[in-house]
Amino acid sequence: MYNLQSKILMGSLLCLLAWSPALPARAQNFGSSVARKKLVLQRKLPPTGHIDGTTIKVVATAKGFQADIAPDLASTLEALLIRNDSRLRSEEEHPDTLINCTVTTYAQPPAQTTMQPGMQIGKTPAKATPMVRVTGILTVSFQAKDARNSKSLAADTVTAKFDQEYNSTGAQQPGFAASFKHLGDQITKGKQEEDKPPTAAELHNRLIQDAAQQIASHLVTTTEHVDVLLAKGGALDEANKLAEEKLWTRALEQLETMTPFPQKEEDAYRLYNIGVMNEALAYDAEDVKKARTYLQEASIDYGKAIDAKPTEKYFLQPQTRIDTALAHYKTIGDQAAAKAPPVKAEVTEPASPAPAKPVATASAKPATTSAPPADALTNDQVIAMVQAKLDQANIVDNIRHASAVNFDLTVAGQVNLSKNGVNGQILMAMKQRARTPATHH
Repeated sequence: MYNLQSKILMGSLLCLLAWSPALPARAQNFGSSVARKKLVLQRKLPPTGHIDGTTIKVVATAKGFQADIAPDLASTLEALLIRNDSRLRSEEEHPDTLINCTVTTYAQPPAQTTMQPGMQIGKTPAKATPMVRVTGILTVSFQAKDARNSKSLAADTVTAKFDQEYNSTGAQQPGFAASFKHLGDQITKGKQEEDKPPTAAELHNRLIQDAAQQIASHLVTTTEHVDVLLAKGGALDEANKLAEEKLWTRALEQLETMTPFPQKEEDAYRLYNIGVMNEALAYDAEDVKKARTYLQEASIDYGKAIDAKPTEKYFLQPQTRIDTALAHYKTIGDQAAAKAPPVKAEVTEPASPAPAKPVATASAKPATTSAPPADALTNDQVIAMVQAKLDQANIVDNIRHASAVNFDLTVAGQVNLSKNGVNGQILMAMKQRARTPATHH
């Protein structure tokens, strides 16, 4: 059967290629489902709350929704908490910690089918391609408290969503070309699990697992393995090799210093991969401030990729993931700031002028207490060179050979640089110089 299908496929493909150049091949992309390059990032999030006791009880209610939602959520959340914190065990009668969950939204509407225009080959009329969109949403409000003293440990509302499109061959993007390529992949390499739309039961489990994971991250240190796609093609492949070896900083520097691709739609994939490297560095960071800075960098990079090519759906996937992590770390940072004792100033001599801003590095290292040299190159000086219309090569050379730098490369700093005309090439040079000592020739 497959032999016959293969012959038909190859014959049709040869005719298609001979007929029209309508299937352009881009050097930079994500590839077909079986050829996509993936990284598995280990996302470890510290909790925003802390369970002091050793016994827990999870109570879930879902009034007005199907009967299995509440027990499934309770058992899944309990298992996650115990798996991520070996101190914990379940206790029905007198738990140290009680976690109440209330399902406020649950929807798994019927799949929606739309017809997408097909591609006409020769005189044969084009056939429309059916696209099936599968969606689902689950919203849960929770409150965790110490049952021994009624102290609140954590409270929030989490939302789990699913939204994907599939065509008749399982491709998750519309169009004849995608269908044709997927059919070939399936004949030669077999159908992939991700090609199939989830059943109602599978979608139910995905939503429950997602919501439970989000709640657990507020209460225990959670470790989640996240599959992240890498764009490939051309110069991206060399940086991808470094990423596969988890050499995130080296891969990031290679991506930032390589010559951007001439078309913005192609360079969007390089910007996306830069975001992946910053996200990976965030998950590896042990310091909360470092993690937040890397995540903010990743969010900017993903946003630039979307702006350059808004039609690439895989650029959209990291946004929820990044937003969730940023909100998580912000809560931790706010809690730490609230607990920190006020600093008492001891004046033993006349106050000295306020120190200059600390040196900010592109690797998001926390600021040091020592002040930078007075002649350190700053954001304002770079902006002044740009507005004086110095050519880019001279500006970059000045940055690379500066004896010291005092760049503000926070999110706000980068936004201000961009507003004042500092382009991506100069910004990359600033980041690279902030990571490395000056070079002298």
